Amino acid sequence: MRTYTYTAPGYTLVIDGARADVVLGGTTVAGLDVRSAVHQMNGGGETVCDAEPEAPRFVGAMDTEEGKRFVWQGRSVLWEEKLYTIDATPLRFVYRVRVKGRGRVDCVEYFSGDAGAPYFGSEYEFSSGFFPCPPQPWARGEDYTFKTSEDFHRDPILMVPPTFLYAFRTEGLARQLALGLAAAPGEHNFRSFDYRISRHEWWASRFTLTAAMDGHTAVDGEWTAPHVVGYGAEDEYDAVRQYAEYYFSEGGAQPPRRTVPPKFWHGPIACGWTQQHSENGFAERDQNGARETVYADFLDRLHRAGLYPRCLIIDDKWQSQYGTCTADPEKWPDLRRFADARHAEGIRTLLWFKAFDPEGIPEEALAVTENGQRWLDVSHPAYLALLREIIRRVLSADEGCYNCDGFKIDNVNAFPVGRGFCTYSGKYGVEYLYDFYRFFYETAKAVKPDALVNCSPCHPYFAACCDMVRLHDYNPNNRNCREDLARRAKICAAAMPGVLIDTDGTGINTNRDSLRWLLAQTGVGVPSLYCISPMSFGAALTEDEVRAAAQLWREYTLRVDRSYGE
Repeated sequence: MRTYTYTAPGYTLVIDGARADVVLGGTTVAGLDVRSAVHQMNGGGETVCDAEPEAPRFVGAMDTEEGKRFVWQGRSVLWEEKLYTIDATPLRFVYRVRVKGRGRVDCVEYFSGDAGAPYFGSEYEFSSGFFPCPPQPWARGEDYTFKTSEDFHRDPILMVPPTFLYAFRTEGLARQLALGLAAAPGEHNFRSFDYRISRHEWWASRFTLTAAMDGHTAVDGEWTAPHVVGYGAEDEYDAVRQYAEYYFSEGGAQPPRRTVPPKFWHGPIACGWTQQHSENGFAERDQNGARETVYADFLDRLHRAGLYPRCLIIDDKWQSQYGTCTADPEKWPDLRRFADARHAEGIRTLLWFKAFDPEGIPEEALAVTENGQRWLDVSHPAYLALLREIIRRVLSADEGCYNCDGFKIDNVNAFPVGRGFCTYSGKYGVEYLYDFYRFFYETAKAVKPDALVNCSPCHPYFAACCDMVRLHDYNPNNRNCREDLARRAKICAAAMPGVLIDTDGTGINTNRDSLRWLLAQTGVGVPSLYCISPMSFGAALTEDEVRAAAQLWREYTLRVDRSYGE
């Protein structure tokens, strides 16, 4: 067959048989085998390999409204027909695989070639990869990069879900190759996007990209897998930005609502998580600190220091049971009275919400994973009815309700994963999380339109059901809090433009490192302070340092007021 070359401003594609070369700056950075293995899961929960020894037949190239389409047709041991397409446009190329047949999809291994061969995958020239999701907070470092000679997988702990995107750097080239996983609304039934290496002996390697579905997608007829979008990027942040633009422009996601937010959303925020532990440390998970007396004292200490928050977050564990979210009467004799008193002071109160914890939830609304973990099934009608009542009780000003002003949703990384269970809705992974976020967001807005929903996604699909995204916890053993959290903020701003950023507390380590972040927060997002009391561990801000933070808050608050014409 003839060779086709498609040249765009940011990349070049060279199509030769069943191979698609991606060229940046005159260098072939990837030689993609257009075959992708759509592995199945059998009745015993085991993976059945989708071998495809014969290269697919090139059907042809055709002009489209925006560029060029290349089409291949093949078959494999598991699927009676497979159709591969690449749509190349001036901005990007989009790769799709469609299968015909029957089975439960275990995972899709993109650009695998013949996955049944001992040596499979696609060729690469890049030396390192970037994945925009931080490690768990107690990891040794805040590293987002990896050597492309090794497998890479990262469970989302802080950004849930993360942006499913890789930016690959090739030595000697300024631009990077971006390959991201995308799907149409309702089709994000995957939980991860992994980079994998196939080696021939020990000196040669090829790569694949794998979306894990764990048997939660059943095919009976034709099915199109989540697709891969590729393009050239200036750097890793430009790669994230372009990924988000693709989602918004192609209808894969709704952009954030372009309305002026309520003024209190801009904070400053006082979150009591660290304050609750200021005396006893974190040696044991003491939850007794989430009580009215501690928070009243917290606010009193803040005010005496000249720090005047406009949002107060009551953290873990103000409720009697995580699942039912009723205020613990021993800790909060009258939560409504407390919230109303804060309103009189110009402070709005948010409550911490622990997702997926089954405490107090009837057995019928639980999902039990293959390893025996019991998690809330947030798609079950019994739980959705309870959640609707929880949100009403927390936000409503009706009698018997708390009249609070929003939620800080946490623990979302605990969503159920694995093969040996099924949710009530049948949804899984990202799509399952999206349904939860959307239900929570829309229900909260129906009760109180100006309620603030603070949560953890870092993906454009979630931009329209999240008012504020958190930067999350930080390893206090590190000494570069400002740099690492500012990098997280840069990723979030690229992935979810227009969504406010909760800068969260510092690692509470040394005075210098903690203060550097506190004084940088207003240039990054909404300032947040987690503790004012001297602690039995970590740093204790001096009076001069507290005065510096107080002046910063005053100046920030004045700027916010003036932006609202006050």
